[in-house]
Amino acid sequence: MFNRLSLSKCLVAAMLALPFISPAQATGSITCNDMKFDSSVEIVLGAGPVSNVISVSLSVGDRDLTTIPGLPGEPAAIAQSFDDGELFRIDLVDDQATRLLAEIRLLRADHDSLPLQIGYVRLGDEPPVGISCVGP
Repeated sequence: MFNRLSLSKCLVAAMLALPFISPAQATGSITCNDMKFDSSVEIVLGAGPVSNVISVSLSVGDRDLTTIPGLPGEPAAIAQSFDDGELFRIDLVDDQATRLLAEIRLLRADHDSLPLQIGYVRLGDEPPVGISCVGP
């Protein structure tokens, strides 16, 4: 049985723990590959009514880019992302936002129970690489 002292200790402990509790983030991902599986794109999305891009990692040829600090690859930042339900656009820039590093464009459509996503990834001035994707 709790007495007032033990109840107040529990309340104080709970209040001290509150700053360390973070909300859970529901996520989904889109994984893309080219036909030869030489190039790949991994997009992590947050939950919500619109596409909220949390991170992007990509590998095209011998070049890797990532928006996740600490992962191997050239650091990149998400300049913009836009999804109108038919076309999903993501632009990655350098950390000073002075140079476009990569653009990702995905044409989205529903096919039976799975979404169909095809498009391309382009690094800088290089030719685009066609990709097909699975994910939400």
